[in-house]
Amino acid sequence: MGKLKSKLRRIVGLFGLYRRSRILTFFVDHTREAHRLRTKPQEAADEAHLSRAWNFDNPIERKWQSHVLSTLQSLEGETPWGDALEIGCSEGVFTLELAQRCRSVTAFDISPVAAERAAERCGAYSNVRIEQLDAATEEIQGQYDLVFVMDILWLVVGRARKASIISKLAHALRDGGLLVFSDSRMPKGIRHRFWNLFFPSGADEWAKLLEDVPSLSAIHKEIYPPAGQSIPGWWDKLFVLYRKVPATEK
Repeated sequence: MGKLKSKLRRIVGLFGLYRRSRILTFFVDHTREAHRLRTKPQEAADEAHLSRAWNFDNPIERKWQSHVLSTLQSLEGETPWGDALEIGCSEGVFTLELAQRCRSVTAFDISPVAAERAAERCGAYSNVRIEQLDAATEEIQGQYDLVFVMDILWLVVGRARKASIISKLAHALRDGGLLVFSDSRMPKGIRHRFWNLFFPSGADEWAKLLEDVPSLSAIHKEIYPPAGQSIPGWWDKLFVLYRKVPATEK
Protein backbone atom coordinates (compact mmCIF):
# COMPACT_ATOMS: atom_id res chain seq x y z
CA MET A 1 0.00 0.00 0.00
CA GLY A 2 2.89 2.37 0.81
CA LYS A 3 4.45 1.79 -2.61
CA LEU A 4 1.11 2.37 -4.31
CA LYS A 5 0.61 5.69 -2.53
CA SER A 6 4.15 6.69 -3.48
CA LYS A 7 3.41 5.98 -7.14
CA LEU A 8 0.10 7.83 -6.97
CA ARG A 9 1.88 10.90 -5.64
CA ARG A 10 3.97 11.00 -8.78
CA ILE A 11 0.91 11.24 -10.99
CA VAL A 12 -0.03 14.90 -11.27
CA GLY A 13 -3.40 15.56 -9.67
CA LEU A 14 -4.26 11.92 -8.93
CA PHE A 15 -3.11 11.90 -5.32
CA GLY A 16 -4.87 15.20 -4.78
CA LEU A 17 -8.06 13.60 -6.09
CA TYR A 18 -7.52 10.63 -3.75
CA ARG A 19 -7.03 12.97 -0.81
CA ARG A 20 -10.07 15.05 -1.69
CA SER A 21 -12.16 11.91 -2.15
CA ARG A 22 -11.48 10.98 1.46
CA ILE A 23 -12.64 14.43 2.50
CA LEU A 24 -15.72 14.16 0.30
CA THR A 25 -16.43 10.69 1.67
CA PHE A 26 -16.46 12.15 5.17
CA PHE A 27 -18.71 14.99 4.02
CA VAL A 28 -21.20 12.57 2.42
CA ASP A 29 -21.20 10.33 5.50
CA HIS A 30 -21.67 13.31 7.80
CA THR A 31 -24.52 14.61 5.64
CA ARG A 32 -26.18 11.20 5.49
CA GLU A 33 -25.98 10.80 9.28
CA ALA A 34 -27.40 14.26 9.88
CA HIS A 35 -30.02 14.22 7.13
CA ARG A 36 -32.77 12.51 9.11
CA LEU A 37 -32.08 14.55 12.22
CA ARG A 38 -32.43 17.67 10.12
CA THR A 39 -35.51 16.65 8.10
CA LYS A 40 -37.38 14.77 10.84
CA PRO A 41 -35.64 16.00 13.98
CA GLN A 42 -38.18 15.01 16.64
CA GLU A 43 -38.72 11.52 15.25
CA ALA A 44 -34.99 10.89 14.77
CA ALA A 45 -34.11 12.26 18.22
CA ASP A 46 -36.77 10.10 19.87
CA GLU A 47 -35.36 7.01 18.16
CA ALA A 48 -31.81 7.90 19.22
CA HIS A 49 -32.88 8.20 22.84
CA LEU A 50 -35.03 5.07 22.81
CA SER A 51 -32.14 3.05 21.37
CA ARG A 52 -29.62 4.69 23.75
CA ALA A 53 -27.54 5.69 20.75
CA TRP A 54 -26.55 8.94 22.50
CA ASN A 55 -24.73 8.60 25.79
CA PHE A 56 -23.67 11.77 27.58
CA ASP A 57 -23.03 9.96 30.86
CA ASN A 58 -19.74 8.29 29.93
CA PRO A 59 -16.29 9.21 31.37
CA ILE A 60 -15.21 11.18 28.28
CA GLU A 61 -18.37 13.31 28.23
CA ARG A 62 -18.22 13.77 32.01
CA LYS A 63 -14.66 15.06 31.77
CA TRP A 64 -15.73 17.48 29.04
CA GLN A 65 -18.66 18.72 31.13
CA SER A 66 -16.38 19.21 34.14
CA HIS A 67 -14.06 21.29 31.97
CA VAL A 68 -16.93 23.54 30.91
CA LEU A 69 -18.06 24.00 34.51
CA SER A 70 -14.57 24.73 35.83
CA THR A 71 -14.02 27.29 33.06
CA LEU A 72 -17.28 29.00 33.98
CA GLN A 73 -16.35 29.02 37.65
CA SER A 74 -13.05 30.72 36.87
CA LEU A 75 -15.00 33.51 35.11
CA GLU A 76 -18.22 33.74 37.10
CA GLY A 77 -16.92 32.90 40.57
CA GLU A 78 -18.80 30.97 43.19
CA THR A 79 -22.28 29.63 42.56
CA PRO A 80 -25.18 30.22 42.21
CA TRP A 81 -24.67 31.67 38.76
CA GLY A 82 -28.18 33.02 38.20
CA ASP A 83 -30.82 31.86 35.74
CA ALA A 84 -29.69 29.39 33.07
CA LEU A 85 -31.19 28.20 29.80
CA GLU A 86 -30.00 24.93 28.25
CA ILE A 87 -31.00 24.23 24.66
CA GLY A 88 -30.78 20.58 23.68
CA CYS A 89 -30.66 19.13 27.19
CA SER A 90 -30.98 15.51 26.02
CA GLU A 91 -31.67 13.28 29.06
CA GLY A 92 -30.52 15.86 31.58
CA VAL A 93 -26.99 14.73 32.49
CA PHE A 94 -25.53 18.23 32.21
CA THR A 95 -28.82 19.77 33.35
CA LEU A 96 -28.39 18.05 36.71
CA GLU A 97 -24.98 19.69 37.11
CA LEU A 98 -26.48 23.10 36.32
CA ALA A 99 -29.30 22.52 38.80
CA GLN A 100 -26.71 22.37 41.58
CA ARG A 101 -24.97 25.57 40.46
CA CYS A 102 -27.67 27.93 39.17
CA ARG A 103 -30.55 29.80 40.77
CA SER A 104 -32.89 28.33 38.16
CA VAL A 105 -32.54 26.13 35.08
CA THR A 106 -34.87 26.05 32.09
CA ALA A 107 -33.99 23.18 29.75
CA PHE A 108 -35.43 22.39 26.32
CA ASP A 109 -35.14 19.41 24.02
CA ILE A 110 -36.91 18.66 20.78
CA SER A 111 -37.47 15.04 21.86
CA PRO A 112 -40.38 14.31 24.22
CA VAL A 113 -38.57 11.10 25.21
CA ALA A 114 -35.46 13.05 26.21
CA ALA A 115 -37.48 15.74 28.01
CA GLU A 116 -39.35 13.10 30.04
CA ARG A 117 -36.13 11.36 31.05
CA ALA A 118 -34.45 14.68 31.90
CA ALA A 119 -37.40 15.65 34.10
CA GLU A 120 -37.15 12.32 35.90
CA ARG A 121 -33.40 12.71 36.40
CA CYS A 122 -33.76 16.23 37.81
CA GLY A 123 -36.99 15.57 39.72
CA ALA A 124 -35.43 16.31 43.11
CA TYR A 125 -34.63 19.91 42.11
CA SER A 126 -37.47 22.42 42.33
CA ASN A 127 -35.38 25.04 40.48
CA VAL A 128 -35.45 23.04 37.22
CA ARG A 129 -38.08 23.36 34.50
CA ILE A 130 -37.86 21.06 31.49
CA GLU A 131 -39.98 21.33 28.35
CA GLN A 132 -40.18 19.87 24.86
CA LEU A 133 -39.39 22.61 22.35
CA ASP A 134 -37.79 23.01 18.92
CA ALA A 135 -35.66 26.12 19.37
CA ALA A 136 -34.99 26.35 15.62
CA THR A 137 -38.67 26.90 14.78
CA GLU A 138 -40.32 28.00 18.04
CA GLU A 139 -39.87 31.11 20.15
CA ILE A 140 -37.69 31.14 23.26
CA GLN A 141 -39.43 32.91 26.11
CA GLY A 142 -37.69 34.91 28.82
CA GLN A 143 -34.14 36.12 29.40
CA TYR A 144 -31.29 34.45 31.23
CA ASP A 145 -27.87 35.03 32.74
CA LEU A 146 -26.44 31.94 31.04
CA VAL A 147 -27.50 30.33 27.77
CA PHE A 148 -26.00 26.95 26.89
CA VAL A 149 -26.03 25.85 23.26
CA MET A 150 -23.62 22.94 23.31
CA ASP A 151 -23.19 20.49 20.41
CA ILE A 152 -26.58 21.26 18.91
CA LEU A 153 -26.26 24.07 16.33
CA TRP A 154 -24.83 21.75 13.64
CA LEU A 155 -28.38 20.47 13.20
CA VAL A 156 -29.64 23.89 12.09
CA VAL A 157 -29.37 24.33 8.33
CA GLY A 158 -30.34 27.11 5.95
CA ARG A 159 -29.28 30.75 6.12
CA ALA A 160 -32.67 31.96 7.34
CA ARG A 161 -32.84 29.41 10.16
CA LYS A 162 -29.26 30.12 11.20
CA ALA A 163 -29.95 33.86 11.35
CA SER A 164 -33.18 33.23 13.25
CA ILE A 165 -31.70 31.06 15.99
CA ILE A 166 -28.71 33.37 16.43
CA SER A 167 -31.11 36.27 16.94
CA LYS A 168 -33.08 34.20 19.47
CA LEU A 169 -29.94 33.30 21.41
CA ALA A 170 -28.80 36.92 21.61
CA HIS A 171 -32.26 38.06 22.71
CA ALA A 172 -32.48 35.31 25.37
CA LEU A 173 -29.36 36.70 27.10
CA ARG A 174 -29.58 39.48 29.64
CA ASP A 175 -27.03 42.27 29.36
CA GLY A 176 -23.76 40.98 30.79
CA GLY A 177 -24.90 37.37 30.39
CA LEU A 178 -22.85 34.53 28.92
CA LEU A 179 -23.58 32.45 25.83
CA VAL A 180 -21.83 29.08 26.19
CA PHE A 181 -21.20 27.60 22.74
CA SER A 182 -19.51 24.39 21.69
CA ASP A 183 -19.68 22.13 18.67
CA SER A 184 -17.56 19.63 16.79
CA ARG A 185 -15.03 20.88 14.28
CA MET A 186 -15.07 19.68 10.70
CA PRO A 187 -11.96 17.75 9.60
CA LYS A 188 -9.03 19.99 8.77
CA GLY A 189 -9.28 19.27 5.05
CA ILE A 190 -12.83 20.64 4.93
CA ARG A 191 -12.34 23.70 7.13
CA HIS A 192 -11.96 26.98 5.25
CA ARG A 193 -12.85 25.37 1.91
CA PHE A 194 -15.21 26.97 -0.60
CA TRP A 195 -18.16 24.71 0.33
CA ASN A 196 -18.29 26.30 3.80
CA LEU A 197 -19.92 29.21 2.03
CA PHE A 198 -22.86 26.92 1.35
CA PHE A 199 -22.70 24.41 4.24
CA PRO A 200 -21.33 26.33 7.27
CA SER A 201 -22.27 23.65 9.82
CA GLY A 202 -18.91 23.11 11.54
CA ALA A 203 -18.02 24.73 14.84
CA ASP A 204 -15.56 27.16 13.24
CA GLU A 205 -18.19 28.51 10.87
CA TRP A 206 -20.79 28.81 13.63
CA ALA A 207 -18.28 30.73 15.74
CA LYS A 208 -17.80 33.18 12.88
CA LEU A 209 -21.55 33.72 12.62
CA LEU A 210 -21.83 34.35 16.37
CA GLU A 211 -18.86 36.72 16.34
CA ASP A 212 -20.67 38.82 13.74
CA VAL A 213 -23.44 39.62 16.26
CA PRO A 214 -22.74 43.19 17.49
CA SER A 215 -24.02 42.51 21.01
CA LEU A 216 -21.84 39.41 21.57
CA SER A 217 -18.18 39.62 22.52
CA ALA A 218 -16.00 36.48 22.67
CA ILE A 219 -14.16 36.37 26.01
CA HIS A 220 -12.89 32.79 25.92
CA LYS A 221 -12.02 30.52 23.01
CA GLU A 222 -10.27 27.16 22.94
CA ILE A 223 -10.00 23.84 21.18
CA TYR A 224 -10.90 20.85 23.34
CA PRO A 225 -9.11 18.58 23.94
CA PRO A 226 -5.82 20.53 23.72
CA ALA A 227 -3.32 19.86 20.94
CA GLY A 228 -1.70 16.49 21.31
CA GLN A 229 -4.48 15.11 23.49
CA SER A 230 -7.03 14.07 20.86
CA ILE A 231 -9.37 11.28 21.91
CA PRO A 232 -9.81 8.37 19.44
CA GLY A 233 -13.34 8.31 18.04
CA TRP A 234 -14.15 11.73 19.54
CA TRP A 235 -14.24 14.86 17.41
CA ASP A 236 -12.35 17.91 18.65
CA LYS A 237 -14.62 20.69 19.86
CA LEU A 238 -14.49 24.44 19.59
CA PHE A 239 -15.53 25.96 22.92
CA VAL A 240 -16.35 29.68 23.03
CA LEU A 241 -17.89 31.95 25.66
CA TYR A 242 -19.60 35.15 24.51
CA ARG A 243 -20.50 38.01 26.82
CA LYS A 244 -23.53 40.11 25.90
CA VAL A 245 -22.47 43.72 25.80
CA PRO A 246 -24.98 46.16 27.34
CA ALA A 247 -26.47 48.59 24.84
CA THR A 248 -24.85 51.53 26.68
CA GLU A 249 -21.39 50.09 25.95
CA LYS A 250 -21.88 49.56 22.20
